[in-house]
Amino acid sequence: MDNIVSKIRRLNTVFSKSATTFIPLDALCDELCGIIGCNIYLFNTDGHIFAYSVAQKFLCPYTKCSLENEELPQYYMDFFSKNNISITDMYEEHPECTYADVKHCLFNNRYYSMYPIFSAFKKVAGILFIRYEEPFSESDKILCEYTCAIVSIEMLRQEQEKIQHLSMEAAKAKLAVNSLTFSEKKAARAILEAIKGDSGEVFLNSIACKTYTTPSTVSGALKKLELATLIATRTRGVKGKYIKILNQNLRSELEEYERNPRTIS
Repeated sequence: MDNIVSKIRRLNTVFSKSATTFIPLDALCDELCGIIGCNIYLFNTDGHIFAYSVAQKFLCPYTKCSLENEELPQYYMDFFSKNNISITDMYEEHPECTYADVKHCLFNNRYYSMYPIFSAFKKVAGILFIRYEEPFSESDKILCEYTCAIVSIEMLRQEQEKIQHLSMEAAKAKLAVNSLTFSEKKAARAILEAIKGDSGEVFLNSIACKTYTTPSTVSGALKKLELATLIATRTRGVKGKYIKILNQNLRSELEEYERNPRTIS
């Protein structure tokens, strides 16, 4: 009893930390793996492993090889895709190695449990717990359930932060484009057309001639966009300027302005 209480306290510490500080999911798995004493894999519904941690005692020469492609073996996904509830304490006496070139696992008696993660009533990911030689006890299952809750909450929080960040980036691009004059918008569109991808070199005089503006207008547009952290620039002397797009919303905002010049001004 004292052992599980101690582990729950350690899980509570992890939970408190994740509630106030951003923790990369791999680092979170490392902490949880050390507490529960089993391998932990986080994967999406396509079977792609996006975070994991392998317990020290279960490391083998093929550990890195088996995770090279970061894809969960299909036999796990077959179970996962057919079930919307937790699958606990599955047993394999002589398990297959997850590395394709090795037929049998170096460990015997593999026990595993899988827990689905839901968002808005939709299964979006899963957690796989693996242990060898020792089955998951009832106490371990409680810890796994608690771990699943911690990971689910942290994933949801990080997803919300990502959505918030993307919204802020879109709003920043809209405000910056709206701050440009008509001539500066023309120059900015021509610059983006000239560099095609995410970065490239432009010549201010060439852009000015193409848009029937002046080099100072082109330079002014670049300064405004750089101050808004939508782009980064480097002077290339007589070659002009090297430009890197930092906010992909810039291109879509300028395209929207071109389609509706009166509504976005």
